[in-house]
Amino acid sequence: MIKTIAAFILLTACAHAQQTPPQLPTCSAPEFRAFDFWVGEWDVVVTGTENRAGSSVIGKENADCVITEHWTSARGPYTGQSLNMYDRATGHWNQYYMDSTGEVTRFEGGPFENGMRLLDPANVAAGQSAPLQTRMTFTANADGTVRQHGETSPDGATWTTSYDLTYRRRTAQ
Repeated sequence: MIKTIAAFILLTACAHAQQTPPQLPTCSAPEFRAFDFWVGEWDVVVTGTENRAGSSVIGKENADCVITEHWTSARGPYTGQSLNMYDRATGHWNQYYMDSTGEVTRFEGGPFENGMRLLDPANVAAGQSAPLQTRMTFTANADGTVRQHGETSPDGATWTTSYDLTYRRRTAQ
């Protein structure tokens, strides 16, 4: 009887080990590639000038499902990171941006012609008395640069530029 039980357990374990593991979802669909134009190592300037704003290293991780950004400002010790990912459940892109001042901002949006637009509808930063909507528009330019245009709005109808940056691919040194 004990030999029979042991043989049954051994056969069950062997049969279970030979089963094909379940197929996990991948991030290979085109909607997951919509922000790939931003991936790279960049020197960043204020748009229309040669004034250096900082540098950014943007890569893909977690089976190419997550785009990570590591930003370093040219002005002082300010740094920031973002995690960016397409959410297949909502059909939107999400960005969580965290920085060296302790701020966290969550953006949501999606692609548009030649780029990506992300919006935080109720951002209240330190020192603000009322929420401001914040949006970022990333445009893939024909020359290989990327423009990141940040704007704020108290009402969603009128927008004021907060910053306007151009990402230039870092050349091998």
